Amino acid sequence: MKRYNQWGKYLLFMMGITVLSTSCNKKLDIVAVNVGAEGKEWNSLSDTRAHLMGIYGLMRAAMVDNYGHWVYGEMRFGDFNSYSRADLRVVQENKLKSAYPLIKGLTDWRRFYAVINAASLFIERAPEVMAKDTRYTERDLKYDVAQARTIRAMMYFYMVRIWGEVPLLKDSYDNGSFLEVDKATEATVLAFVEKELLQAAQELPYTYASGTQNYYGESYSTWVGVLVNKITAYSLLAHVAAWQGKYINADVYSKFVIDNFSKSGLSLLSAPNLVDPTNGLFGPSDRAQILAVRSSYELGEATNTGHIESLTLGYPIVTKAKPDIFVNRDTINNIFDDVNDTRFGIDSVSGLIRTNYFSNYNGDIPIFSKIKVIRNGSGDSDFSIFGSNLVFTRLEEIYLLHAEAKAVLGQKDEAIKNLNIIKAQRGLKPYINTSPKDILDEIFLERRRELMGEGWRWYDQIRLAKIKKNNAVLNDLIANGGIYWPISSDVLERNSKLVQNSYWK
Repeated sequence: MKRYNQWGKYLLFMMGITVLSTSCNKKLDIVAVNVGAEGKEWNSLSDTRAHLMGIYGLMRAAMVDNYGHWVYGEMRFGDFNSYSRADLRVVQENKLKSAYPLIKGLTDWRRFYAVINAASLFIERAPEVMAKDTRYTERDLKYDVAQARTIRAMMYFYMVRIWGEVPLLKDSYDNGSFLEVDKATEATVLAFVEKELLQAAQELPYTYASGTQNYYGESYSTWVGVLVNKITAYSLLAHVAAWQGKYINADVYSKFVIDNFSKSGLSLLSAPNLVDPTNGLFGPSDRAQILAVRSSYELGEATNTGHIESLTLGYPIVTKAKPDIFVNRDTINNIFDDVNDTRFGIDSVSGLIRTNYFSNYNGDIPIFSKIKVIRNGSGDSDFSIFGSNLVFTRLEEIYLLHAEAKAVLGQKDEAIKNLNIIKAQRGLKPYINTSPKDILDEIFLERRRELMGEGWRWYDQIRLAKIKKNNAVLNDLIANGGIYWPISSDVLERNSKLVQNSYWK
């Protein structure tokens, strides 16, 4: 179990407080980041630390509000079905102007601009501290600003995938209201994102406080798996390029990650190690991460909302009678069709079921239990409080993205090599060059299996449809802007320069 010391604890505390406050106030405004009198801030090392940790806290709040990360990424045309929640069912059906509070909350992008504004403010004001506090070094400033740039860029990429065109704000503001700015094109926003990430990548370390060094007075063990680093920036660059269809760039950026991931202490994990509730990637371990936003039961940040477990778990794992969302047996059997798959498989002789991804398979409803961090990972069904990490991307995902890029570029042997690295990790037979199955289909099927429940399914379907152009429904939505969400009426009312996305007018 990870033992965070003083400032690692402070980071997680900020995350927890922000999540709790967001669940109470669904309309997180930009003004929320402007806490305290500016004239009394930006004077010392403690000020930069507090503001930087606040950015991380706001990022988590933005991503988990209304279960956004999972609803955006998993529900539309996805593998999960809604058991009894009509608000989630309309997302499945792409009816995104329905009058449910959850839908209204998810169409509002202001919580992401809260993160962006906090990051911009940090970039602008942190340099002042060097002249006022000699403890704040040039190295610290470089690391801190690069983290702020990375998070700001990530939020813009995140929003572009959801809304397409969004206002591009490069400077902070503190008048307590959203600026009246028109939308920028998707290409313009993503060009800014790429520029920011490339700049940040040059400044970010592979690890913080390695060896005899420290960062904010703390050692490596405090920060490992918590802060964004050089591998994070290149992973995001790979995804930005893939979303744009620039697969030459996606190849280069993802290869950088694969060639250098060991410098950040990353490794591929077996399925049991991946899902272990106390020592896996989603649990409170001290494993290195590419990009994950953590929670901590021990620090009082675990909650019964804002975690995928709140949607997917049910009896007998927790006392809740039925899960809100589930994957039905037919879908499970169609996707996990190899009995040797260590994620889920049924032994043809003994009938025993591997339960790394699913539990209660023979019950009324299979339970998606891949992510199952109750309290600190060792809680029982009487305590439906969850402390799982939100894992945005991980090494297995980047290998499959690299395979995708190689396949699109016509480098089939390299695509097969990277695909089979993940297949071998999961006990599957390798894909062979003479297979009649299309290599791209196989790569995306492996992503579907491996990344289920991590927020990738919708975006993967869009990328595949753009590449192959053989999905009539999705290609029609892509052509007409239907892959994007409508903009909240509250946002439109506050900004006279905005118009609703064309598909939802």
